[in-house]
Amino acid sequence: MNETLRPQIAEERCTGCERCVDICPTQALAQINDKAVLLHPDRCTYCTACEDVCPTNAIALPFLIVFADDVHWRRSASQNGGFNRL
Repeated sequence: MNETLRPQIAEERCTGCERCVDICPTQALAQINDKAVLLHPDRCTYCTACEDVCPTNAIALPFLIVFADDVHWRRSASQNGGFNRL
């Protein structure tokens, strides 16, 4: 997984409730020193379960937005009924 697309855990907000650890379907998270940590980043599937269950919003899953270049956009538009950018 891309380094920037890993779940971000704000240690100062984490209360150690372990809800994220318990709900993680791939056991990517663990509890160390009463804080949640992403112990196995390679296991993370970005399912958002940990972010959804955190009561203090200590977990954030950043998204990467990729824009197609103009050439790709024009080609796709011409193949999809001629829709163009505004």
